[in-house]
Amino acid sequence: MNTWQSVRADVLERIRSREWPPGELIPTEQELAVSLGCARATVNRALRELADSGIIERRRKVGTRVASTSARRTVLDMPAIRTEIEATGAVYSYELASFTTQLPTPAAARALQVPASQELLLIKAKYTADGQPHCCEAIWLNTRLLPPLTRRDVEDQSAHEWLASRVALTHGRFSILADAAKGDCARHLEIDEGTAVLTIERTNCSDTTPVSFARQFYPPQHRLVSED
Repeated sequence: MNTWQSVRADVLERIRSREWPPGELIPTEQELAVSLGCARATVNRALRELADSGIIERRRKVGTRVASTSARRTVLDMPAIRTEIEATGAVYSYELASFTTQLPTPAAARALQVPASQELLLIKAKYTADGQPHCCEAIWLNTRLLPPLTRRDVEDQSAHEWLASRVALTHGRFSILADAAKGDCARHLEIDEGTAVLTIERTNCSDTTPVSFARQFYPPQHRLVSED
């Protein structure tokens, strides 16, 4: 256990096996360092990565706790781009752009808590509203944790719709940021490379296990509306 990646893998396996169930406090950094035979700084880095993915919760003077999840394990109600478009009265259209297996980006590996050497499935798609570019998406899937998935499964429905119908998703983690459009994203949105676009990142989990990491890109002037 001389690397933070190996410590992370050990902690994650204990959580997945329910040795440490949701809501339970886990040993302190010092206790883990002693039991795993590594430096406390190594444990700290591993736990930071797990906390950033929402798998554990860290609080000063309280300790580190496995994130609580829904006891019912029902399918998480995910905002679908189809619903988003049709709610405006526009005609929804989805097009699969690519379906490939490849090594993850650093962000995808971190979000899905997998080593950089593990291949993941990357699905890219574009969405239009009344024929106009609405969103482009890149979603990484850890197929080792999912039912069998083929290209045909996502030719007529988005990867998110397939995922919601096949896996009991219990919670998700969102980030909203501005990013520069490039490559396929700029082409699908019909904008110049380098144009600032609204970007939404989402990691979906089943219990404490991250199974998908998506990045959705919206063209300039897109408005994100949320209602209570």
